[in-house]
Amino acid sequence: MSSTTRRPHDAEASRRALLDAAAQLFQERGYEGATVREIGERAGVDAALIARYFDGKEGLYLAALADERYSPPHAQVGEGDLAEVTRMLFEHWDENGASPAVRTIMSPTPTAQAREQVRAIFGRVLLDPLAEQLGERGLSHPRRRAELLLGALVGIQTLRLNGMLGELEGASTAELLELLEPMARALQSPEPD
Repeated sequence: MSSTTRRPHDAEASRRALLDAAAQLFQERGYEGATVREIGERAGVDAALIARYFDGKEGLYLAALADERYSPPHAQVGEGDLAEVTRMLFEHWDENGASPAVRTIMSPTPTAQAREQVRAIFGRVLLDPLAEQLGERGLSHPRRRAELLLGALVGIQTLRLNGMLGELEGASTAELLELLEPMARALQSPEPD
């Protein structure tokens, strides 16, 4: 009679492995393209642990976004040129679709927990670095300017995706960027004396 030896269970190692694998797959394929099964396989653990540790794929995605190892601050905003940030966001959305973080920010009724989690993510990755760079230029209300830009772009992207406004839905990203550049430039200009 043979006995099998079970490997000791290390919950923290399994959780870390899932985060690492998910971050890689989300980066490679976007949220929709990465499957729970693939994440589990790449992590070398049972994919069912995603539900146990993260309450599902969306929770895992948000946990990966919230982990500074996977999205270092300042990497997303360059030198704080708002026209460039506008281009970067639209190109990212074109390539990756609406991630859970973007869907949460687009939702009129996110849960309090999701709102706080996404607020912290967008703050660290985008809004805080942008506000800091705009503030260094001596602009008034730098955080408000950064939030105004993000709010306008998320609103435009929402209307593109839901088809409520035909011109926005049919416009290419290049066409929108051309029209949005003056708005972005105005937001980073000092007020007239």
